[in-house]
Amino acid sequence: MSTSTGKIKRMARKCNNCYVTGEEKQLFSCSKCKFQAYCSKECQRADWKKHKPMCQNNGKLESVLKEHESTATGLFYRRTLVDGMSLYELDQRLEKWVRWHHGTLMAATVQALRLPEDVTRAHTHILYAKLQPRPQAEHHGSPGKYFRVMDAEVIEMEDGLSRPSPWPESIMQLRGMCVEAERGQRGYCAAAFVECSPLYVQTVPFGSMTQDGMRNEVLHDTWKELFMDYIEEGKKPEILRGRGRPRQ
Repeated sequence: MSTSTGKIKRMARKCNNCYVTGEEKQLFSCSKCKFQAYCSKECQRADWKKHKPMCQNNGKLESVLKEHESTATGLFYRRTLVDGMSLYELDQRLEKWVRWHHGTLMAATVQALRLPEDVTRAHTHILYAKLQPRPQAEHHGSPGKYFRVMDAEVIEMEDGLSRPSPWPESIMQLRGMCVEAERGQRGYCAAAFVECSPLYVQTVPFGSMTQDGMRNEVLHDTWKELFMDYIEEGKKPEILRGRGRPRQ
């Protein structure tokens, strides 16, 4: 049940080619992988060479997880995972959780990597979050409460390269995304890596990071506690910027 990399989650809603936002223009998702967004067929065609490996890998992983459900190992996971879930169902929950907490993950990444002090740290470090699925009795069907964060830490990419597959492949793919973003003068690309065993580690990228864009960001030494609290409560912080703690 292996693929070349862990799954790459979708970026914030921007065209993956020209980076126009969803507020500026209506966007649509890639019909094959459902992850990257585009503002036009022209932009989708222009981005295909860059997007193709990610698209094929995400589609392959989803197919593998579906096929895995009916195997002996798949049935074993149904007996061991919370709420009798299959790996495919766990992965689908993670997709919804990431969409819900995308802004929280991005804010935590900015804070943890201290990007307002040095945005180039997005080239050398990532935020890693270890997750645990929560039972129906705790989340009551709310995507924001599907998982809790058991731990979160900053990891150097070089250290990640020495970890088991698909860590090295995922980091190399992230580096490729960073190079493409800078080549197109679209700022830096930062990322959070989220992992919920037995799923592979998965990448949540954030594009268009610039030093100027974060000039008003105030760093918080309590970023980890804030991050874990908001995830636990299934809440979205208004924003992790400004003076003091984010408003409850």
